[in-house]
Amino acid sequence: MRVLIVDDDTATVSFMRLAFEAAGDEVRTATTVDDALREAATMLPDVVLSDLTLARSVPDGADGFALLRALRSDTATAHVGVLAVSGADHPEVLRATEERGFDGFVAKPVDIASLIERVHRLGEVVAERAGSGGVDRA
Repeated sequence: MRVLIVDDDTATVSFMRLAFEAAGDEVRTATTVDDALREAATMLPDVVLSDLTLARSVPDGADGFALLRALRSDTATAHVGVLAVSGADHPEVLRATEERGFDGFVAKPVDIASLIERVHRLGEVVAERAGSGGVDRA
């Protein structure tokens, strides 16, 4: 499984990276939307885990929603599974992630074992999605 972790918190990135690598996954990381899009273009991830509040680290205000739009608009990454990962687990945030096309929401702090299992299940859906050319939500 190829996993791209996008978060501007280096401790979160390190923690997730170690856990997914220990599970046998290929992992790349990014701290900005631009970095994430470059990584996605070269890696072609199965699943992207994206923080929603990347705006605090970049001047242009790009965030997890902007990343999702860019991934979905590129035919090479349109089928990729994308999970929103955020400490803001308010009902309006959950609704926004669903309405805008994320494949799911994960609240911080994450239960890493559950997250790995969920990512691997989503990876199976992504494989089917890529084969059919569609973007069905998991």
